[in-house]
Amino acid sequence: MNSFLDRLLSLYNLSLSSYEEMTKDVKDLELEDYHNFINIDIAEKRIKDAISKNEKIMIYGDYDCDGITSTSILVYTFKRLGYDNIGYYIPSRYLDGYGINEKMVEAIHNKGYSLIITVDNGVAQFDALKKAKEYNIDVILTDHHEIKEELPICYTIIHPFLKNDGSSLAQCGAYVAFNLSRALLNETDDYLLTLASLATISDMMPLVSHNRNIVRIGLDKAKNGDYLPFKLLLNNEEINDEKSFSFVCAPKINSLGRVLENTNVNKGVEFFVNKDDEMNVAEIARLIEFTNNKRKVVSNEAAMNIDYSKYSDKSFVVDYLKDVQEGLIGLVANKVINEINKPVVIFTKDHKSGLLKGSARSLEGLPLNEIFSKMSDLIVQFGGHAQAGGLAIEENKLDEFVSRINILANDYTPTPKKKLIIDCKNEDFTYENYEIIRSLAPYGVGFEEPYLSLIYPCKNINYLKGFQHIKGTINFGCSFIGFNTNKDYGRSGNVKLIGHLALDSFRGNKFLSFNVIEVEPINN
Repeated sequence: MNSFLDRLLSLYNLSLSSYEEMTKDVKDLELEDYHNFINIDIAEKRIKDAISKNEKIMIYGDYDCDGITSTSILVYTFKRLGYDNIGYYIPSRYLDGYGINEKMVEAIHNKGYSLIITVDNGVAQFDALKKAKEYNIDVILTDHHEIKEELPICYTIIHPFLKNDGSSLAQCGAYVAFNLSRALLNETDDYLLTLASLATISDMMPLVSHNRNIVRIGLDKAKNGDYLPFKLLLNNEEINDEKSFSFVCAPKINSLGRVLENTNVNKGVEFFVNKDDEMNVAEIARLIEFTNNKRKVVSNEAAMNIDYSKYSDKSFVVDYLKDVQEGLIGLVANKVINEINKPVVIFTKDHKSGLLKGSARSLEGLPLNEIFSKMSDLIVQFGGHAQAGGLAIEENKLDEFVSRINILANDYTPTPKKKLIIDCKNEDFTYENYEIIRSLAPYGVGFEEPYLSLIYPCKNINYLKGFQHIKGTINFGCSFIGFNTNKDYGRSGNVKLIGHLALDSFRGNKFLSFNVIEVEPINN
């Protein structure tokens, strides 16, 4: 066996037979049986009954990539069924807030809808679903968020944690909507499968089991399907791997809900549903591109303008950015924690409520949900988990919040997440070994891409932009580059380069690039 493959399998604790199972041809992969969802037959029957009676059906979604693709999947499904007595709505983060609410249920009732299908929301919207019941509107709830002990009143619920086999694999809202579409169509639509695979990556679902299979199949279908929305999102570049979804497509769709303060977020559904209407889709693509560029500029500038020196003696970074949209503070928090490697809360002001809305990110060993529960007297609301979440506080409580969270943080020992690293020599950086790494893809949450490390002589490092970046040659077929290292490592001794192996296929050439993420000085 290839010695590099030996080391790779050892890193993931995989046997050769497990490796062969994980890397078998995508055409041999199987999708989950949609009948595994306990209530899917009940939902299918109710929807087909509504179609036979020409009832008005409302699909109510969410403003992120998962919610937009979920809604698109069902709207497109009804389009394929030839049923047009439907409506859909993606709520505005700024005008409507998250999830279906009583006000929207009343508006839906006034327009004569008798059936609501929620996608990517619903399990926490008790008051809204109670209002729907009062109006004699049936609600088919499809969601994937955490189920509380009590379920809201509704006609039926389809959820990844309500399955015949008792499994509890976290799966996204679009995955649930996709399986409902399979039941309604009595077949699998390849295009809708690609949307569900995009959402699986976008919503950071663990890439194991059925999630892994649908992403592998979806990427294959998207590569060969010639779907206009994906071509426009990727600026006519080919889909290479899961990074095309995670780093390009998903952030662009997410930007609609983050930046747009009106109901134009619904254009995202139009973009995916009308995939063959070239002029319309191209026009919406320009809106998406403009919105995404604004998202990048504003979040980058906000992160750059934070004075990190204020936090040198602090355990927790807490900053208040008055002029940054609520939809962007999570991105700023991500940038801050990656820059300073400390837990962070970024606040901005919600001018409707007068509250400070915050987005928090943390490190392993410092659980946000536990810390915030100890500050419940200060926090108006909190949602999330150990490493990420959102919260709201009253503005006059900010100073007390800063003081207490830094005191509480001292009771914990944050531990940076351990990287999966293969120690390599120059001769390991080959195209063959690159293909071995890629054979285990897709990589993501629950199955992360391996890092490679290399001991490299400082005398061979080339510096760019006044020691801001580094580059160099590893062997005849591979070079390395590291951005924002911002250090002169001298001309003697060695450093350890840690990063990912990537393929530069410019003009058809297969030249390898070792993208350095971290540089560790070595005491020589």
